[in-house]
Amino acid sequence: MITEDLVKIACGYYKAGNSLKETAEFLEKGHQFKIHYNTLGYHLKKSGLKLRSDIGGVILRTRKHIDIENLIKKYNNKVPIRALSRNLKIGRNTIQKILSENNITILDSRSAQLAMGYIKEKKKFDLSGQEKAYIYGLVLGDLTPVKKSDYTLKLITHSTHKTFVDLLCKTFEKYGIANYKETKKQNMYRFQSHLDLESFSFLLDSKSGIIPNWIDSNNFNDFLAGFIDSDGSVILKKSGKYFQFVIRFFSQNLDFLKEIKRRLEGLGYNLSMHKNHKIGDKSYNNGILFKYNKDYYVLETFKKAQTLDLLSKIPIRHPEKIAKRELIYKINKMGFIQWQDVETEVKELKLKIKQTVLQKTILS
Repeated sequence: MITEDLVKIACGYYKAGNSLKETAEFLEKGHQFKIHYNTLGYHLKKSGLKLRSDIGGVILRTRKHIDIENLIKKYNNKVPIRALSRNLKIGRNTIQKILSENNITILDSRSAQLAMGYIKEKKKFDLSGQEKAYIYGLVLGDLTPVKKSDYTLKLITHSTHKTFVDLLCKTFEKYGIANYKETKKQNMYRFQSHLDLESFSFLLDSKSGIIPNWIDSNNFNDFLAGFIDSDGSVILKKSGKYFQFVIRFFSQNLDFLKEIKRRLEGLGYNLSMHKNHKIGDKSYNNGILFKYNKDYYVLETFKKAQTLDLLSKIPIRHPEKIAKRELIYKINKMGFIQWQDVETEVKELKLKIKQTVLQKTILS
């Protein structure tokens, strides 16, 4: 008959993480008392000890090799679950269950990576109204914003002009990762940037193709500059025997162009609008075929004095468009009227820009 003292010893050994069978074997070897483990279980329950369930027993057997105290210590020292699993040969789910059972808060994947220094928290930015408007116009023109995660906004675009993707890098490298590389398609570059979503979430609104209310008289010109740099033109073009100074805006969104027209006309500028390409049209640019899957519209200035005035107020940053603006200023200052007087310089600049595209260089 098992004594009360042996029951107490058996309870302690069982509580230490041993099974009923192991406890019975312990009593036989250490105390020369032989008892069937089922009978031992009866006496332990009778003494008030709650026995483990079958599942609890399975869990116990699978965890016998685990030093739980050491595991918890390492986790509290910021060793991530992935590293613990690899080094201790323990499944991630098992580690998570052990931590939960011991009331240890489990960090989410991002928090764990931040704690280990695998990734860095993206810097937050509070942009000025002018910079915010310029970037919004730039993205609305020819970039695609994508919410990559709850913390990261990705910007993507392609261009044949290295000068343009270089401008994008200089614009966005202040705020996050920005780079570009040549694609397998000849003379084509792919730009991408990763930004803090909280700081730049407003760029997601550009997908709607609207001008938001926060773009007002204080930063409208900055918005126009960004849009022109991305999907507009500064042009000196022939008109019969004469020539015109033109600022041109392109878009598939007719309502968007109408809103720009409305705002500029409210400031005293005259503009014309027409359909430049219809659905199905094809065109070539530097040997690359472009096919239009939507109607494409153009909004442009046509009065020389108004174009000069607007150019002086729009802070464009694109080197190609700045070069065209400076040529316009130069020609206007010299007082030329006829195309034959300016044709050579206009064509020289056009050729210079074309050469930078073909030679994969940046206009300086």
